[in-house]
Amino acid sequence: MLRDKITKRFSELQNDFSSANELRNSTIFQTLQSLRLSANFAEFNFLKKQGYAFNIVLSLLIWMTVRSKKTVNSSLSELSDSGIKIEKDVYYRLKNSEKICWRRILWYIADKFLQQTQKNTEKTAANSEKTKPRCLIFDDTLLEKTGNKIEKIGKVWCHVTNRMVLGFRLLVGLYFDGTSAVPVDFSLVREKGKKADKPFGMSKKYLRRQFSKKRVRESESVSRVKELDISKIELSIQLFLRTVLHAIAVDYVLCDSWFTCLDLIRAVRQKGSHLIGMYKFVKTKFDYRGKKLSYKEIFHFAGKEKRCKKMNLYYKTARVLYDEMPVTLFFSRVGTNGDWKAILTTDTKLSFLQAIEIYQIRWSIEVFFKETKQLLNLGGCQSSNFDAQIADTTITMIAYILLAFRFRYDNYESMGALFRAMNAETLQKTIDIRLWELFVELLQTVCQLIEKDIDEVMDLMMRKPEFEQWVESIFSIHYKQAS
Repeated sequence: MLRDKITKRFSELQNDFSSANELRNSTIFQTLQSLRLSANFAEFNFLKKQGYAFNIVLSLLIWMTVRSKKTVNSSLSELSDSGIKIEKDVYYRLKNSEKICWRRILWYIADKFLQQTQKNTEKTAANSEKTKPRCLIFDDTLLEKTGNKIEKIGKVWCHVTNRMVLGFRLLVGLYFDGTSAVPVDFSLVREKGKKADKPFGMSKKYLRRQFSKKRVRESESVSRVKELDISKIELSIQLFLRTVLHAIAVDYVLCDSWFTCLDLIRAVRQKGSHLIGMYKFVKTKFDYRGKKLSYKEIFHFAGKEKRCKKMNLYYKTARVLYDEMPVTLFFSRVGTNGDWKAILTTDTKLSFLQAIEIYQIRWSIEVFFKETKQLLNLGGCQSSNFDAQIADTTITMIAYILLAFRFRYDNYESMGALFRAMNAETLQKTIDIRLWELFVELLQTVCQLIEKDIDEVMDLMMRKPEFEQWVESIFSIHYKQAS
């Protein structure tokens, strides 16, 4: 399947992290001011120590995240050279606090981002015949850790290496407003496992060695700890309901086969939204032509396959009832010998092409994981305090939103900024994007010839560090020749 145009870029934010174009000290602070955030952090000024307000310390932590050194200790000397003499304990005290509702802070910044960009989006939509749907995307990723004394740490399954590794799973809700994709909420999750003598994949000896702290009952920190052992499906439903509660319009919820289930579908439909997701649960029975059949059984009765020329995919369509809810099952494959895959959508008005084009937006969360891990040190926190793990993850996501805000107005919606940016950096970016799109088109052709799904091939390649280094070297050589 072809990627959506917005996800073809190898990295939207990559240019901001090159040695020749490193973010200036004032960028984060200017963006915070433009979103009018500082005044709304006054409720956290009870944490003020030695005259340092919460918003100042938070801004500096965000600033550290986008710098090349990224950690508190490695950034202190650079801050000191700039005249900022805040000791490291001030930053650690904030990150370790159980009184801060980091979820509320992330939601507030996401809300401000959407409010500031909504007017421009509405103007663009008014002048455009076709606008992209607003989507909430669910997926999880592994945050690998190195210290077995980290509070609440456990072993989770790594789908890349097919082995158990130490860490947490990070469940993220990414909101796509038609132009940009930003994180709005997240939860850290662990896996208890099936072995009673090794809960969470850890021997009881190692569990006793883990850091622990007493928390005030009903504190924000306690609710985060409880989420560790809640199923990802239930957490996804809670995340979706919080999104609706914030009056954020969601046309479609997009997810892979792990999340597509009856409970999530019910919750989404009750709020008037639709769901599109891959499906693979063989035991589920649908009502089809008066019979209770699994999706694999329905496939054999779905009639003759058709060909979608634009996507170069073969597909079948079946209208079914799922727990009395009308849904559409699309079966598709690449080539005549590829493996069939099922996509479920509750929007029965969609054609196969429309469903695939919308579902492709889901790839933006894979790009988000890649960018935040490589550029913003997502999951890099090795603090033993679980509260610091939540704080560090939130700060990374705030940094991503602020950079997305800057990128959006520099590259999408400001013509004045576009003309001011007509320099070598813009030329390099243009070349990079064109090369990447050509590469994706070439890869699509190859996948069609070998009858493999481009999603699977691309996902495998994006996880390999050698692949990224190869792409960067090709772009670098091409740019030097162009210059």
